[in-house]
Amino acid sequence: MSESLVLLHGSANGAYSWGAVLRGLGPTGARVLAPDMLGYGRAPAPSATYDIAEEVAHLRALIDAEGPGPVHLVTHSLGTLYGLHLRRALGARVTRLTLIDPVLVSVLRDTGEQAGFDEMEGQYQHFMRRLAEAPAAAARGFVEHWNGEGSWEALGERARAVITGLAPRVALEMNQARRDTTPLAWLAEAPPPTHILLGERTRVAPQAVTRQLARAFGATVTVVPGAAHMIPLTHAAQVVRALGSPATA
Repeated sequence: MSESLVLLHGSANGAYSWGAVLRGLGPTGARVLAPDMLGYGRAPAPSATYDIAEEVAHLRALIDAEGPGPVHLVTHSLGTLYGLHLRRALGARVTRLTLIDPVLVSVLRDTGEQAGFDEMEGQYQHFMRRLAEAPAAAARGFVEHWNGEGSWEALGERARAVITGLAPRVALEMNQARRDTTPLAWLAEAPPPTHILLGERTRVAPQAVTRQLARAFGATVTVVPGAAHMIPLTHAAQVVRALGSPATA
């Protein structure tokens, strides 16, 4: 049975962030599932006790509903946090991993990647201070952290309103990421073939996470020229090519 592609989005995005990738995959005939995580798109809201296990259960139910076959799991950014826990829950069903500009605070902490950890902690503190005062300011800081100065205004009024509305949901994810103490060794136990796409101009934290995951997973790393963090949006063609190429250690 051929594997299904499962695409997990990052923070403040939703499944729509895979739109260009999905269009590129269309002619390949691949079976693709791009689910919304809890609180995004058409997915139900997270519970008051939201945690990683709740998100994994939500995603696993959607995957199981598609059938029992093998899965090529693809994650972007903080979606990698949930994706690697989901990989352990699905076990041998996950036959390949593609991780795009991965962000895992637990890995930074566990491996002593201090510069990357400090970058994420600084973003967390800035976001939480702004969220209490003005959600739009928190959302702006988040977007410009990952996309660069001026990117907030470039989004347009409608997109800015959507992301501002998602700010409380992003705070839940950031809290989960910050609290997570899962060891890298557990995440990387018996890994499938893994390919990591890293933006040439991305932030310190994804670079550090990639360095550690590549070693632990025996992963192939491809640096995407000119790309920053939002590779599925800005360099969809490179993602599509990567998904069609087998990963090699």
